[in-house]
Amino acid sequence: MYATIRRYAAKNPSSAKNLFTGLKQRIEDGFLPRLQDIPGFHCYYVVNADDRELVTVSIFETPDGAKESTRRAAEFVRTDPVRDKLEDPEISEGELLVGKEMPVGAH
Repeated sequence: MYATIRRYAAKNPSSAKNLFTGLKQRIEDGFLPRLQDIPGFHCYYVVNADDRELVTVSIFETPDGAKESTRRAAEFVRTDPVRDKLEDPEISEGELLVGKEMPVGAH
Protein backbone atom coordinates (compact mmCIF):
# COMPACT_ATOMS: atom_id res chain seq x y z
CA MET A 1 0.00 0.00 0.00
CA TYR A 2 1.05 3.59 -0.59
CA ALA A 3 0.44 6.81 1.29
CA THR A 4 0.35 10.43 0.26
CA ILE A 5 0.62 13.17 2.86
CA ARG A 6 -0.08 16.74 1.84
CA ARG A 7 0.47 19.71 4.14
CA TYR A 8 -1.26 22.99 3.32
CA ALA A 9 -0.44 26.18 5.23
CA ALA A 10 -2.54 29.33 5.12
CA LYS A 11 -0.77 32.39 3.72
CA ASN A 12 -2.31 34.35 6.59
CA PRO A 13 -1.94 32.16 9.72
CA SER A 14 -4.44 34.24 11.71
CA SER A 15 -7.21 33.24 9.29
CA ALA A 16 -6.29 29.54 9.09
CA LYS A 17 -8.98 28.22 11.46
CA ASN A 18 -11.85 29.88 9.58
CA LEU A 19 -10.29 29.01 6.26
CA PHE A 20 -10.01 25.32 7.16
CA THR A 21 -13.49 25.18 8.70
CA GLY A 22 -15.00 26.60 5.51
CA LEU A 23 -13.05 24.16 3.38
CA LYS A 24 -14.26 21.09 5.29
CA GLN A 25 -17.66 20.80 3.59
CA ARG A 26 -16.23 21.47 0.13
CA ILE A 27 -13.70 18.68 0.66
CA GLU A 28 -16.44 16.26 1.75
CA ASP A 29 -18.81 17.19 -1.08
CA GLY A 30 -16.45 18.05 -3.92
CA PHE A 31 -13.10 16.36 -3.44
CA LEU A 32 -13.73 13.12 -1.55
CA PRO A 33 -15.98 11.65 -4.28
CA ARG A 34 -13.21 12.32 -6.84
CA LEU A 35 -10.70 10.58 -4.60
CA GLN A 36 -12.90 7.55 -3.97
CA ASP A 37 -13.13 6.99 -7.74
CA ILE A 38 -9.41 6.27 -7.96
CA PRO A 39 -8.75 2.51 -8.22
CA GLY A 40 -7.18 1.11 -5.07
CA PHE A 41 -8.54 3.84 -2.76
CA HIS A 42 -8.45 2.80 0.92
CA CYS A 43 -8.94 5.89 3.05
CA TYR A 44 -8.58 9.65 3.35
CA TYR A 45 -8.14 11.80 6.44
CA VAL A 46 -7.94 15.57 6.95
CA VAL A 47 -6.35 17.02 10.09
CA ASN A 48 -6.46 20.62 11.27
CA ALA A 49 -3.00 20.78 12.86
CA ASP A 50 -3.21 23.40 15.61
CA ASP A 51 -5.00 25.86 13.32
CA ARG A 52 -1.67 26.27 11.50
CA GLU A 53 -1.93 23.86 8.62
CA LEU A 54 -4.23 21.34 7.03
CA VAL A 55 -2.67 17.88 6.75
CA THR A 56 -4.24 15.22 4.53
CA VAL A 57 -3.42 11.52 4.44
CA SER A 58 -4.50 9.27 1.57
CA ILE A 59 -3.91 5.53 1.39
CA PHE A 60 -3.99 3.59 -1.88
CA GLU A 61 -3.20 0.08 -3.03
CA THR A 62 -0.69 1.24 -5.67
CA PRO A 63 1.77 4.09 -6.20
CA ASP A 64 -0.23 5.10 -9.27
CA GLY A 65 -3.30 5.68 -7.11
CA ALA A 66 -1.28 7.78 -4.67
CA LYS A 67 0.13 9.90 -7.51
CA GLU A 68 -3.31 10.33 -9.07
CA SER A 69 -4.65 11.56 -5.72
CA THR A 70 -2.03 14.33 -5.74
CA ARG A 71 -2.98 15.30 -9.29
CA ARG A 72 -6.67 15.46 -8.35
CA ALA A 73 -5.92 17.40 -5.17
CA ALA A 74 -4.02 20.02 -7.17
CA GLU A 75 -6.93 20.26 -9.61
CA PHE A 76 -9.40 20.68 -6.73
CA VAL A 77 -7.35 23.40 -5.03
CA ARG A 78 -6.91 25.27 -8.34
CA THR A 79 -10.69 25.57 -8.67
CA ASP A 80 -11.55 26.19 -4.99
CA PRO A 81 -12.23 29.73 -3.70
CA VAL A 82 -9.36 29.44 -1.15
CA ARG A 83 -6.72 28.79 -3.84
CA ASP A 84 -5.12 32.21 -3.32
CA LYS A 85 -5.12 31.85 0.47
CA LEU A 86 -3.03 28.67 0.66
CA GLU A 87 0.69 28.14 0.22
CA ASP A 88 1.78 25.44 -2.21
CA PRO A 89 1.48 22.11 -0.40
CA GLU A 90 4.37 20.09 0.92
CA ILE A 91 3.83 16.59 -0.51
CA SER A 92 5.26 13.27 0.65
CA GLU A 93 4.49 9.98 -1.08
CA GLY A 94 5.76 6.54 -0.35
CA GLU A 95 5.24 2.92 0.48
CA LEU A 96 3.30 2.27 3.67
CA LEU A 97 5.61 0.11 5.77
CA VAL A 98 3.42 -0.42 8.86
CA GLY A 99 -0.29 -0.01 9.31
CA LYS A 100 -2.86 -1.19 11.82
CA GLU A 101 -6.53 -0.37 12.14
CA MET A 102 -8.91 -1.45 14.85
CA PRO A 103 -12.60 -1.95 14.23
CA VAL A 104 -14.68 0.93 15.54
CA GLY A 105 -15.67 0.24 19.14
CA ALA A 106 -12.96 -2.37 19.68
CA HIS A 107 -11.69 -0.62 22.81
